[in-house]
Amino acid sequence: MSLQIEVPVGRAMRQSEESCGATESVVVVGYDGSDESRAAVAVAGERAGPDGKVVVVHVSPAVSDWLGRPYYQKALEAAHELGEQILDQVHDVAVGTCEVEPTLIEGTPAEALVRVAQARGAREIVVGSRGRGRFRSVLGSVSHELLEIADRPVVIVPRLAVEEDAAS
Repeated sequence: MSLQIEVPVGRAMRQSEESCGATESVVVVGYDGSDESRAAVAVAGERAGPDGKVVVVHVSPAVSDWLGRPYYQKALEAAHELGEQILDQVHDVAVGTCEVEPTLIEGTPAEALVRVAQARGAREIVVGSRGRGRFRSVLGSVSHELLEIADRPVVIVPRLAVEEDAAS
C-alpha cells in the first residue's frame, strides 16, 4: 500500500531515516522537464536532506521494434538524445547540497520509477502532478498509477504548489 502526501514547495518536511529504516537518504523523483517536475525535484532535494541523494529519472517511451533496421536504431538514438537533453536541464533546479544522479530509463513512467526506486533502495518516490485528465482531475495519470503499484511512500507535489511558488 502506498502513502500519498501532498507537500507544498518550500514547506516539505523531511521524514526521518529511522522511520524508513534507511541508512542513506535516497529519494527517486520523476522528471520530464515540466514546471511540475522541476518543483518535484526541489521537494525531493529537501526530503533527501543535505547528505542525501536525489535520483532524477527521465523515462523515455519504449521504441517499437516493428520499425526494423535501421529505423529502430535511429528512433532509439533520438529518444535517448531527447532524454539526455531533458536531464541536462535538471542541474538548474536548486536541491541544496545533496547529490543528484540523473538517470535515463526506457518504459512506462510509473513502472520505471518503481523499478529505479527498488534498485537504488530509495525511501520514497516524488512526482509532480499536473492535475490534468477528465477522471483524474486532482492527480495525474502517472501519480495515480504510482499510488496503485508503488511499494514505498509516494509524495505528490500538487500543481497548486507550483503556482504558489511562481507567484512568490
